[in-house]
Amino acid sequence: MRFGLLGSFVVEDAGGTPRPVGTPKARALLAVLLMRPNSLVSWDTVKAAMWGESVPATARASLHNHVARLRRVLDADGETESRIQVAPLGFRLRVGEDELDVTLFDDCLCRARAARLAKDWTAVHALTGSALALWRGEPLSGIALPDTERGPFVRRLEEARLQVLEWRYEADLHLGRHQGIAAELAELVAAHPLRETFHGQLMLALHRSGRQADALLAYDTARRTIRSELGVDPEPGLVELHRRILRLDPSLAVPAPEPEEPPAAVGTSAGPAPVPHQLPSAIDDFTGREEELARIVGELAATDRPEGATVLVHRVSGGGGMGKTTLMVQAAHRIRERFPDGQVFLDLGGMTTMPMTPENALGLLLRTLGVAPEEVPDGVQARSALFRSLVAGRRMLILLDDAGDAAQIRPLLPGAAGSAVLVTSRRRLVSFPGVRIDLGALPDDAAHRLLASIVGEERVAAQPEATAEVLRACGGMPLALRLAGSRLAARPAWSVQDLAHRLHNHGRVLRELYADDLHVRTALQMSYELLLQEPAGPDGPARAFRLLGLMPSVAFGVEAAAALLDCDELCVEDWLEALVDAHLLESPAPGRYQFHCLVQALARELAKETDTEDERLRAVERLVTWCLRGADAATARLAPSARRVPLGEGPEDRGPEGRGPGEQRPEGREPGEQGPEAGRAPFAGYDEAYAWCERERELLVAGVPLAHGAGLHALAWKVAASLWAYVRLGRSDDWQSTHTTGLAAARAAGDERGEAWMLNGLGNGRIQAGRPDEAIAYYRQALGIHEGKPDRDRELGAVLSNIGTCWTDLGDHLSALRHYQQALVHEPDSAATRNNLADALANLGRHDEALAVLDEAERKQRATCDRVSLAIGLRIRGDVLRGARRPTEAVEAYRSALVLQRQGGDLHGEAVSLSGLGDALADLGEPAEAMACWESALLGMERVGDAGRAVELRRRLVETHWAGAAPQS
Repeated sequence: MRFGLLGSFVVEDAGGTPRPVGTPKARALLAVLLMRPNSLVSWDTVKAAMWGESVPATARASLHNHVARLRRVLDADGETESRIQVAPLGFRLRVGEDELDVTLFDDCLCRARAARLAKDWTAVHALTGSALALWRGEPLSGIALPDTERGPFVRRLEEARLQVLEWRYEADLHLGRHQGIAAELAELVAAHPLRETFHGQLMLALHRSGRQADALLAYDTARRTIRSELGVDPEPGLVELHRRILRLDPSLAVPAPEPEEPPAAVGTSAGPAPVPHQLPSAIDDFTGREEELARIVGELAATDRPEGATVLVHRVSGGGGMGKTTLMVQAAHRIRERFPDGQVFLDLGGMTTMPMTPENALGLLLRTLGVAPEEVPDGVQARSALFRSLVAGRRMLILLDDAGDAAQIRPLLPGAAGSAVLVTSRRRLVSFPGVRIDLGALPDDAAHRLLASIVGEERVAAQPEATAEVLRACGGMPLALRLAGSRLAARPAWSVQDLAHRLHNHGRVLRELYADDLHVRTALQMSYELLLQEPAGPDGPARAFRLLGLMPSVAFGVEAAAALLDCDELCVEDWLEALVDAHLLESPAPGRYQFHCLVQALARELAKETDTEDERLRAVERLVTWCLRGADAATARLAPSARRVPLGEGPEDRGPEGRGPGEQRPEGREPGEQGPEAGRAPFAGYDEAYAWCERERELLVAGVPLAHGAGLHALAWKVAASLWAYVRLGRSDDWQSTHTTGLAAARAAGDERGEAWMLNGLGNGRIQAGRPDEAIAYYRQALGIHEGKPDRDRELGAVLSNIGTCWTDLGDHLSALRHYQQALVHEPDSAATRNNLADALANLGRHDEALAVLDEAERKQRATCDRVSLAIGLRIRGDVLRGARRPTEAVEAYRSALVLQRQGGDLHGEAVSLSGLGDALADLGEPAEAMACWESALLGMERVGDAGRAVELRRRLVETHWAGAAPQS
C-alpha cells in the first residue's frame, strides 16, 4: 500500500491503483490514524477528531462500522492480521516503513540532519531533494478535520519543509551551485519575510553570481522588513554577512571542491570506542525461574545469526513484583561474555507517570557510546539513525528495563543482528521477534525455597502451617516473598507464626510487606496510576479495577463483572482486557478473569479510599443479585417442578426447596408453573443451565458469605436456597457451607420463613451425607416454624415428606409412610412425595401399590421435563422391582436412571443407582458385574461424602469377595 498526506489524500495499492476509501468520516478516521502510524490512538482522540465537541451517543458503534469498511479496503487477501487493530484503549494502524509519505519525509529529514552534521553536502543535497519530491501540496487536503487536530500536524510539516529548503540551499551554496537559485530564494523571501536564513542565502547567492549591488539591496530589504515587523535589527549573523559583502571578503568566494573522502561519522574519534559495563549486580540466591532463565540464556547463546538478519528482542512481561528485572539481569550476567563490545542497562520508567521519551533514551545511549553532548542530533529519527550506525558491526547486549510500550523501544533497537536486546515490561509486547515470556506467580515449591533461602530452612520447617499461611499471603510474588523474608530475618524474636498473624490481621497484608524503601503496594500501584492518566481518569478501567476488587477471590466472567459495575458487557470486556494487558488482572481461560491476591488487596484498599461506602455496597448488591437471578433461572431447568425462592414477587408464590440426596427431593410449584426470572434470560435447557452452574460455581458459592458479610442478609439466604438444585448433584461441601451461612443470614434478617428454608436445606444435606438422625433435628426445627401459620401448606408438605425419608433411612417404614401420607394432605400433587411414598410402600412389601404410585409420579415428571426427579423415580422403580423379585426389569430401570443422572451431572444420584444396579446384578448371579458397580458406587459415595452408604458398600464388597473365594464342595 501507499498512503499520502503531503498534499491531497492518497490511498493506493502497491501497483499504484487508487483504493476508494468512501465516506468523509471514513477518510477522516484513516487520516487520524495515519497521522500516528503504528501508535495507539485513544477512542477519545478519534472521537474528538471526527466530531469535535458534538460527539454523538452512537460514536462508538459508528467507529466500529467505519473500521469494518476500512478493513475491507486496506486488508489484502490472505492477510491473517488486519491493518487496523481495535484495542480496549483505542486503535492502531499498522503501516510499513516505506508506505507513508510523511514517514519517508521525516526519514529523509533525519538523515539529512545527520549528513549536515558530518558536512556531507552531497548527501544533504540528495536527501533534501528526495524529501521535497514527496511534497505535493498542503498536507491533508480534502480531509475534514477540526483545526485542533489538523493545525498542529500541518504546522509541524510546513516548518519541517522550510527546514529542508534551508538545508537544500545551504548544500547548493557549499557545492558551488549558486547559479539559478537566486530567483527561487527571492520567492521564499517574499513568502517568508521574517525567516532570516533565506535572506542570508539570497544575499550570498547574488554575491557569488557577481550581483553585489543586488545582494546589498536584499539586505536593506531584510533589515527594513524585520525592523518594521519586529522592531529589532536583524540577527548578528546576517549583519556580519552584510559587512563581509561590503568588504568583498574573499572567503565568500565559491568554495573549492572538497577531496573525495568519506566523511567522518558523527561522534567518532581517533580513540577506541568506549565499552560500557552497566549491568546491575545479580542476586546470589536467584530462585524459582530456572526454566525461563535457561530459555533466555539458550537463545542468547545460540549460533550467530546471518548478517543482516533482524535483531531479536527477548521480552519478559508480568505484573509488578514478579521478578522481571531480576530474571533479565541474571540472564544478562550469564551470557555477557558473548557481547564483548559492552552491556548497556537503561531504565525507561515506562510505568511511571513520566516515562522516558525515546529521544531522551537515545541521547543517553549515544553518550554511553562516546558521542559528545554537542554532537547528539535533535529528533528521534536522527538519533536513532546515528545509534544504529554506531552499533552496527558490534556485539552489544542492551537491557531496556520497564518499557511502557512498543513505540517507546522501537527507535532504540539496533538495525541488524549481532547485538541482542532484552526488554522488561508490564505490558505484553507481541510485535517483535524473539523470546516472549509472561511471568506469573512462583509455584508453591519455588516460593517455599525462596522464603527458606532468606529466613533459613530450619526456621520455616519448625512451623509448617504458619509457613504455608505466609506463602498464601504472598501469592507466589517474588517481591512479596523477599520482603516478608527480609522482615522475618531482621527480627530474630519473631516466629513465622508472628509474621503470618500480621499478614492476615484485618487486611494489613500490603502494609506489612515492606523493607527499607521497597513496598509491594508501591510496586503494584504504579500500574493503577497509569490508568488514572487515561482520558477516563478515575472512571473507566480505573473504576473497574477498584470495584472488581470487591469480587470474591475466585475466577469470574464478563457477565458477572458487568453486573457488578452496572455497565454493558462490551464496554466491560474492553476494560477487563485493558486490565489484563496492564497485569492488574489475570485471565486463566478465555473470557475468565481473576485477581492475584495482593493485587486484589490493592484494589480493595483503593476502593475504600476512593469510592463511597454506598457505592461499594451497591456494587456488591448488584453482583449478588446477578448470582441469585442466575441460580434461580438454573433451578427452573435443573428442577422444573421444584419450589423456588421468592425474588420479590411475594412469599406465597414460592416456598422451600425439597430434600437433596439420592432419595427423591420434594418439589413445590404446580405443573408447568414458571416463576419470574427477575430479568435474567432463561436458559435454553438443562444442559445449558448445568454448564453455567459448573462455570460459575465458585463465584455463586462465595456470593453467599459475601452478601452476608455486607449486611445483605436476605440476598445471602436466597442465593443459598437457589443453589439447592445444583449443589444436590453431589456438591455436599458447597451445600453445607452455603446453607450454614444462609441460616445465619436469615436469622440476622429476622426472616423466619428464610430460616425454615435454610433448616430444611441443611436437613437435606445431612440426608445426602447418610446422617438421617442429624437431618431430622433440622426438619423438626423447620416444622416448628411452619406449624400454625397460614398459607404454609407447601412448606409443611415438603418438610413432612423429608422427615419421612429420615424414617426410611432409619428403617422405620411405617413412620415414613405416615409422614408421606400427611405430606400429601398438604401438597396432593407432589411428584417428589409420591416417589418417596412408593419407596415406603415397597419396603412394606406392597410392591404393586408402589409401582402404581410411581407411574402417576412419572407422568408428572415427564410432563414438566424434570430430569433429576425422573431419574430418582426410575431408581426407586428399580428398588421396587428388586423387592418384587423382578431383577431383570430392575436392571433396566436402574440403567435408565443412570443415563439421565450421567447426562445431568448428578454424582450422588448416580452412585445410589449404581449401588442398586449392583444389587440387581447380584440377584441375577453376576457377581463380577455387581462388584464393578459397587466399586464405582463406593468411589462416588466417598467423593460426595455419603459416609453411611459408603460403609454399607464396603461391607457388601468384602462379603462378595470372600463368598467368591470360598472353597467349592
